[in-house]
Amino acid sequence: MLDVWTILVVILVVATLQGVGFFVLHRTQPAIPGLRAYGTAFIIFAVGMALLSARGMIADLYSITLGNLLVASGHLILTGGLYRFFGKRRPRWLDVIFAVTFLLVFPLYVYLDPGNISLRVLISGFVLASAFLCMAWLLWQDDDYPRPLRWILIVLILIHSSLLVGRGIVLFLTPGQVEMVANHPLHALLFLETNVFMTFLFIGLVGLVMARTAADLARKNRELTAEIGIRQQLQEDLSASFAKESDLRQQQQHLLHLVGHEFRTPLAIIERATEMIGVLITAPPAAVAERLRVIQEAVRRQRLLIQTFLATERVEESIVQKEPLELGDLSREAVNYFASTGQETRIRLTAAPDALPMIGDTAMISTLFVNLLDNALKYSPADKPVQFALRREGDRAVATIADQGIGIPAAEREHIGQRFFRASNTSGRGGTGLGLHTAMRIVELHDGTMRIDSKDGQGTMIEVSLPIAQPEAGVPEAGVPGADTDLPSATGG
Repeated sequence: MLDVWTILVVILVVATLQGVGFFVLHRTQPAIPGLRAYGTAFIIFAVGMALLSARGMIADLYSITLGNLLVASGHLILTGGLYRFFGKRRPRWLDVIFAVTFLLVFPLYVYLDPGNISLRVLISGFVLASAFLCMAWLLWQDDDYPRPLRWILIVLILIHSSLLVGRGIVLFLTPGQVEMVANHPLHALLFLETNVFMTFLFIGLVGLVMARTAADLARKNRELTAEIGIRQQLQEDLSASFAKESDLRQQQQHLLHLVGHEFRTPLAIIERATEMIGVLITAPPAAVAERLRVIQEAVRRQRLLIQTFLATERVEESIVQKEPLELGDLSREAVNYFASTGQETRIRLTAAPDALPMIGDTAMISTLFVNLLDNALKYSPADKPVQFALRREGDRAVATIADQGIGIPAAEREHIGQRFFRASNTSGRGGTGLGLHTAMRIVELHDGTMRIDSKDGQGTMIEVSLPIAQPEAGVPEAGVPGADTDLPSATGG
């Protein structure tokens, strides 16, 4: 004969192990909902079964009332966990039925007739079966999980529910009272079936978790494959764009060099022609002299603009052609650049007596000095001098260019050096906004620093610090071919 108490102990141990198993599974798969509820449900069910197995050893209030309440709570939590697993909410009516049955009706029957279990078993059988039927209906509706697995679980749930209700009906129809659970073989058979059902239910729920994990993994693989395809397409598009941009960049550089060369040739002819006119006409009238000066100034401006654009392209590409040079020579050449228009007389050059050799790009350094001097001359009154000082400070050469011009408004100083930026007080004066931007980039490419101190209406001071070449670098004391700078000499050559 089957011993009910032994089977209850077995159910207690199995339910506890299954609850622990679900908690471990939750730790490994925290993103899957419902696993913690499964573990809690099995643990609470195990505690309830432990109280039921202690019937006769402790008071009925604990062994029967509290034990059945915990068993019912485990069923309710298990149902809620399955609903969360499928992304749905447990029905409210199920909570109400469980609460009324096991908090009110069940304790009342235990109090009124503690020895008669038939009606209590019938009521609890119907209520527990309602929870299982909700689970079966949930599995029936869902099509995302393997059909064989869902059908097996549905059949098991229906069989167990039928046995729960059937046991209650048999006991209710049995004449007389059943005083001891252990004396009735129907209880032993049902508890044995419960143990088998719990084992297969555990396996089925784990199978659902594995199916969901596999589905999530397959979905993530599809998303990853799609994302890889998108990234590959974007990479191909980006590579094509880079190739196209590189080709356009080369064409642009070729065009700039071509245009620069084609523009410099007629400008040189115009400049030579104005010089010849000045030579042939020994005492030109004031109007003619003014026209010649305007032409020379326009030619100089165009040459400076072309030089700035070409230097800007090289600066943006960080193309630096370094060679030995002497800053003192380049400073004097920069001053002589303005000789064709007579503006060199406004520049007060104070150069250090010692040579200031460095390794750098001759054309870029020349463009740096010319652009800074041009800005100082352009934005200061014609009767105000521009101070140009070149000195040595340790292993650095410091060039300072200061004017007494319009300065830069305080609100706009943070934009100094931005490409194509021009201050609001420069209207009416020609310019592109590239000169200071190019100068700052040239200084950066030569490991130098630039400091700008400007006051609105009082002038601007720019200090450039460049590294001096060490003696072991083999830099000559002086003498750098001026032709590399592409700047006109004092005579226009």
